[in-house]
Amino acid sequence: MTIIDNHPTARRAGVRAAVRHALTAVCAAAAVVSLAACGASSQGSGKADTDTIRIAYLSTANYLTTIKDEGFVKSTMEPYKAEFSGPFNPPDDAYKVILAGKADTSSTGTGYFINLVDQKAPWVAYAIEYYDGDSQGLVAAPGSGVASLKDLYGKRVGIDKKGATGDYILKAAFEHAGLDYSKVEEVELSQTDFAAAFSSGKIDALATYDQNLASAIATPGAKLITTGKDYDSKNVTLHMVSRKFATAHPEIVKKLYQALVKESDKAQKDPEFIYDAYKKFGASDSIVKQVRKFDVPEILPVDAKGRKMLDDIAQQYVDFGFIKTKPNLDDYVLDCTK
Repeated sequence: MTIIDNHPTARRAGVRAAVRHALTAVCAAAAVVSLAACGASSQGSGKADTDTIRIAYLSTANYLTTIKDEGFVKSTMEPYKAEFSGPFNPPDDAYKVILAGKADTSSTGTGYFINLVDQKAPWVAYAIEYYDGDSQGLVAAPGSGVASLKDLYGKRVGIDKKGATGDYILKAAFEHAGLDYSKVEEVELSQTDFAAAFSSGKIDALATYDQNLASAIATPGAKLITTGKDYDSKNVTLHMVSRKFATAHPEIVKKLYQALVKESDKAQKDPEFIYDAYKKFGASDSIVKQVRKFDVPEILPVDAKGRKMLDDIAQQYVDFGFIKTKPNLDDYVLDCTK
């Protein structure tokens, strides 16, 4: 259920410009507060200037999306409130809403979060939505003749964008298999163009995740080549909040984290509501049937273990050449168990 990363139509220049603009505003703020743990408000008195966290939820199923209609959220969040807006396309449209100051939190993939940290973007991770990686992978297109990773040499593989989840899937799979990633031609596509490109022969394979992966697998004549479970993917879903909100109201973020944990616990017992969310967003029966086979995610804190997970994927991003140096995550994480 990565939103991503997972969970996007990338308009990189515009997003980076918005990030730079927002970062400038954040850096101008006078308050400097440690984000090592969810604690008291930076206001000192504990009284926040708002009691509401605004959630930009996405048009794919993750726990920030599925808690939207859950009655327990109100009691879990008391004395605070959660306000939902969306659904937005993951993740770029949600980013824009937050950068515009109209929402406070949304979701992405752990890998793309590392990209954002590398750009010194104003985000803080407060929850990891972990799964075993079977909902991301590479699928050969019908009629491509591709039956293995090595068959992709000289072929065209669709991805979302450079440095994002699709790029990570391709690089991680090839690295694990000891193959040369540079011998594949990557084709950056909008997610809305994935299905047409996949079925028309424009690409020979697709590196993708979540509902798009399910759709590709369900395409007649397609062949699943590998999944993140095979190559030990470190790229999972991550829930992040704007630095401004995290600094001013860590106690509200902690309450939202607790609501996510409740949703996760519920899903471990009966995940049917997850599949209902896919149906609400228009997934066909064949896609939902495939999604049912995916691992059910659980919410983990960004504690020492969670921080290690982010450090590990940050090192992978350096090794893969996506970023130049491993960023320091100290100011980009909140441990909501403290």
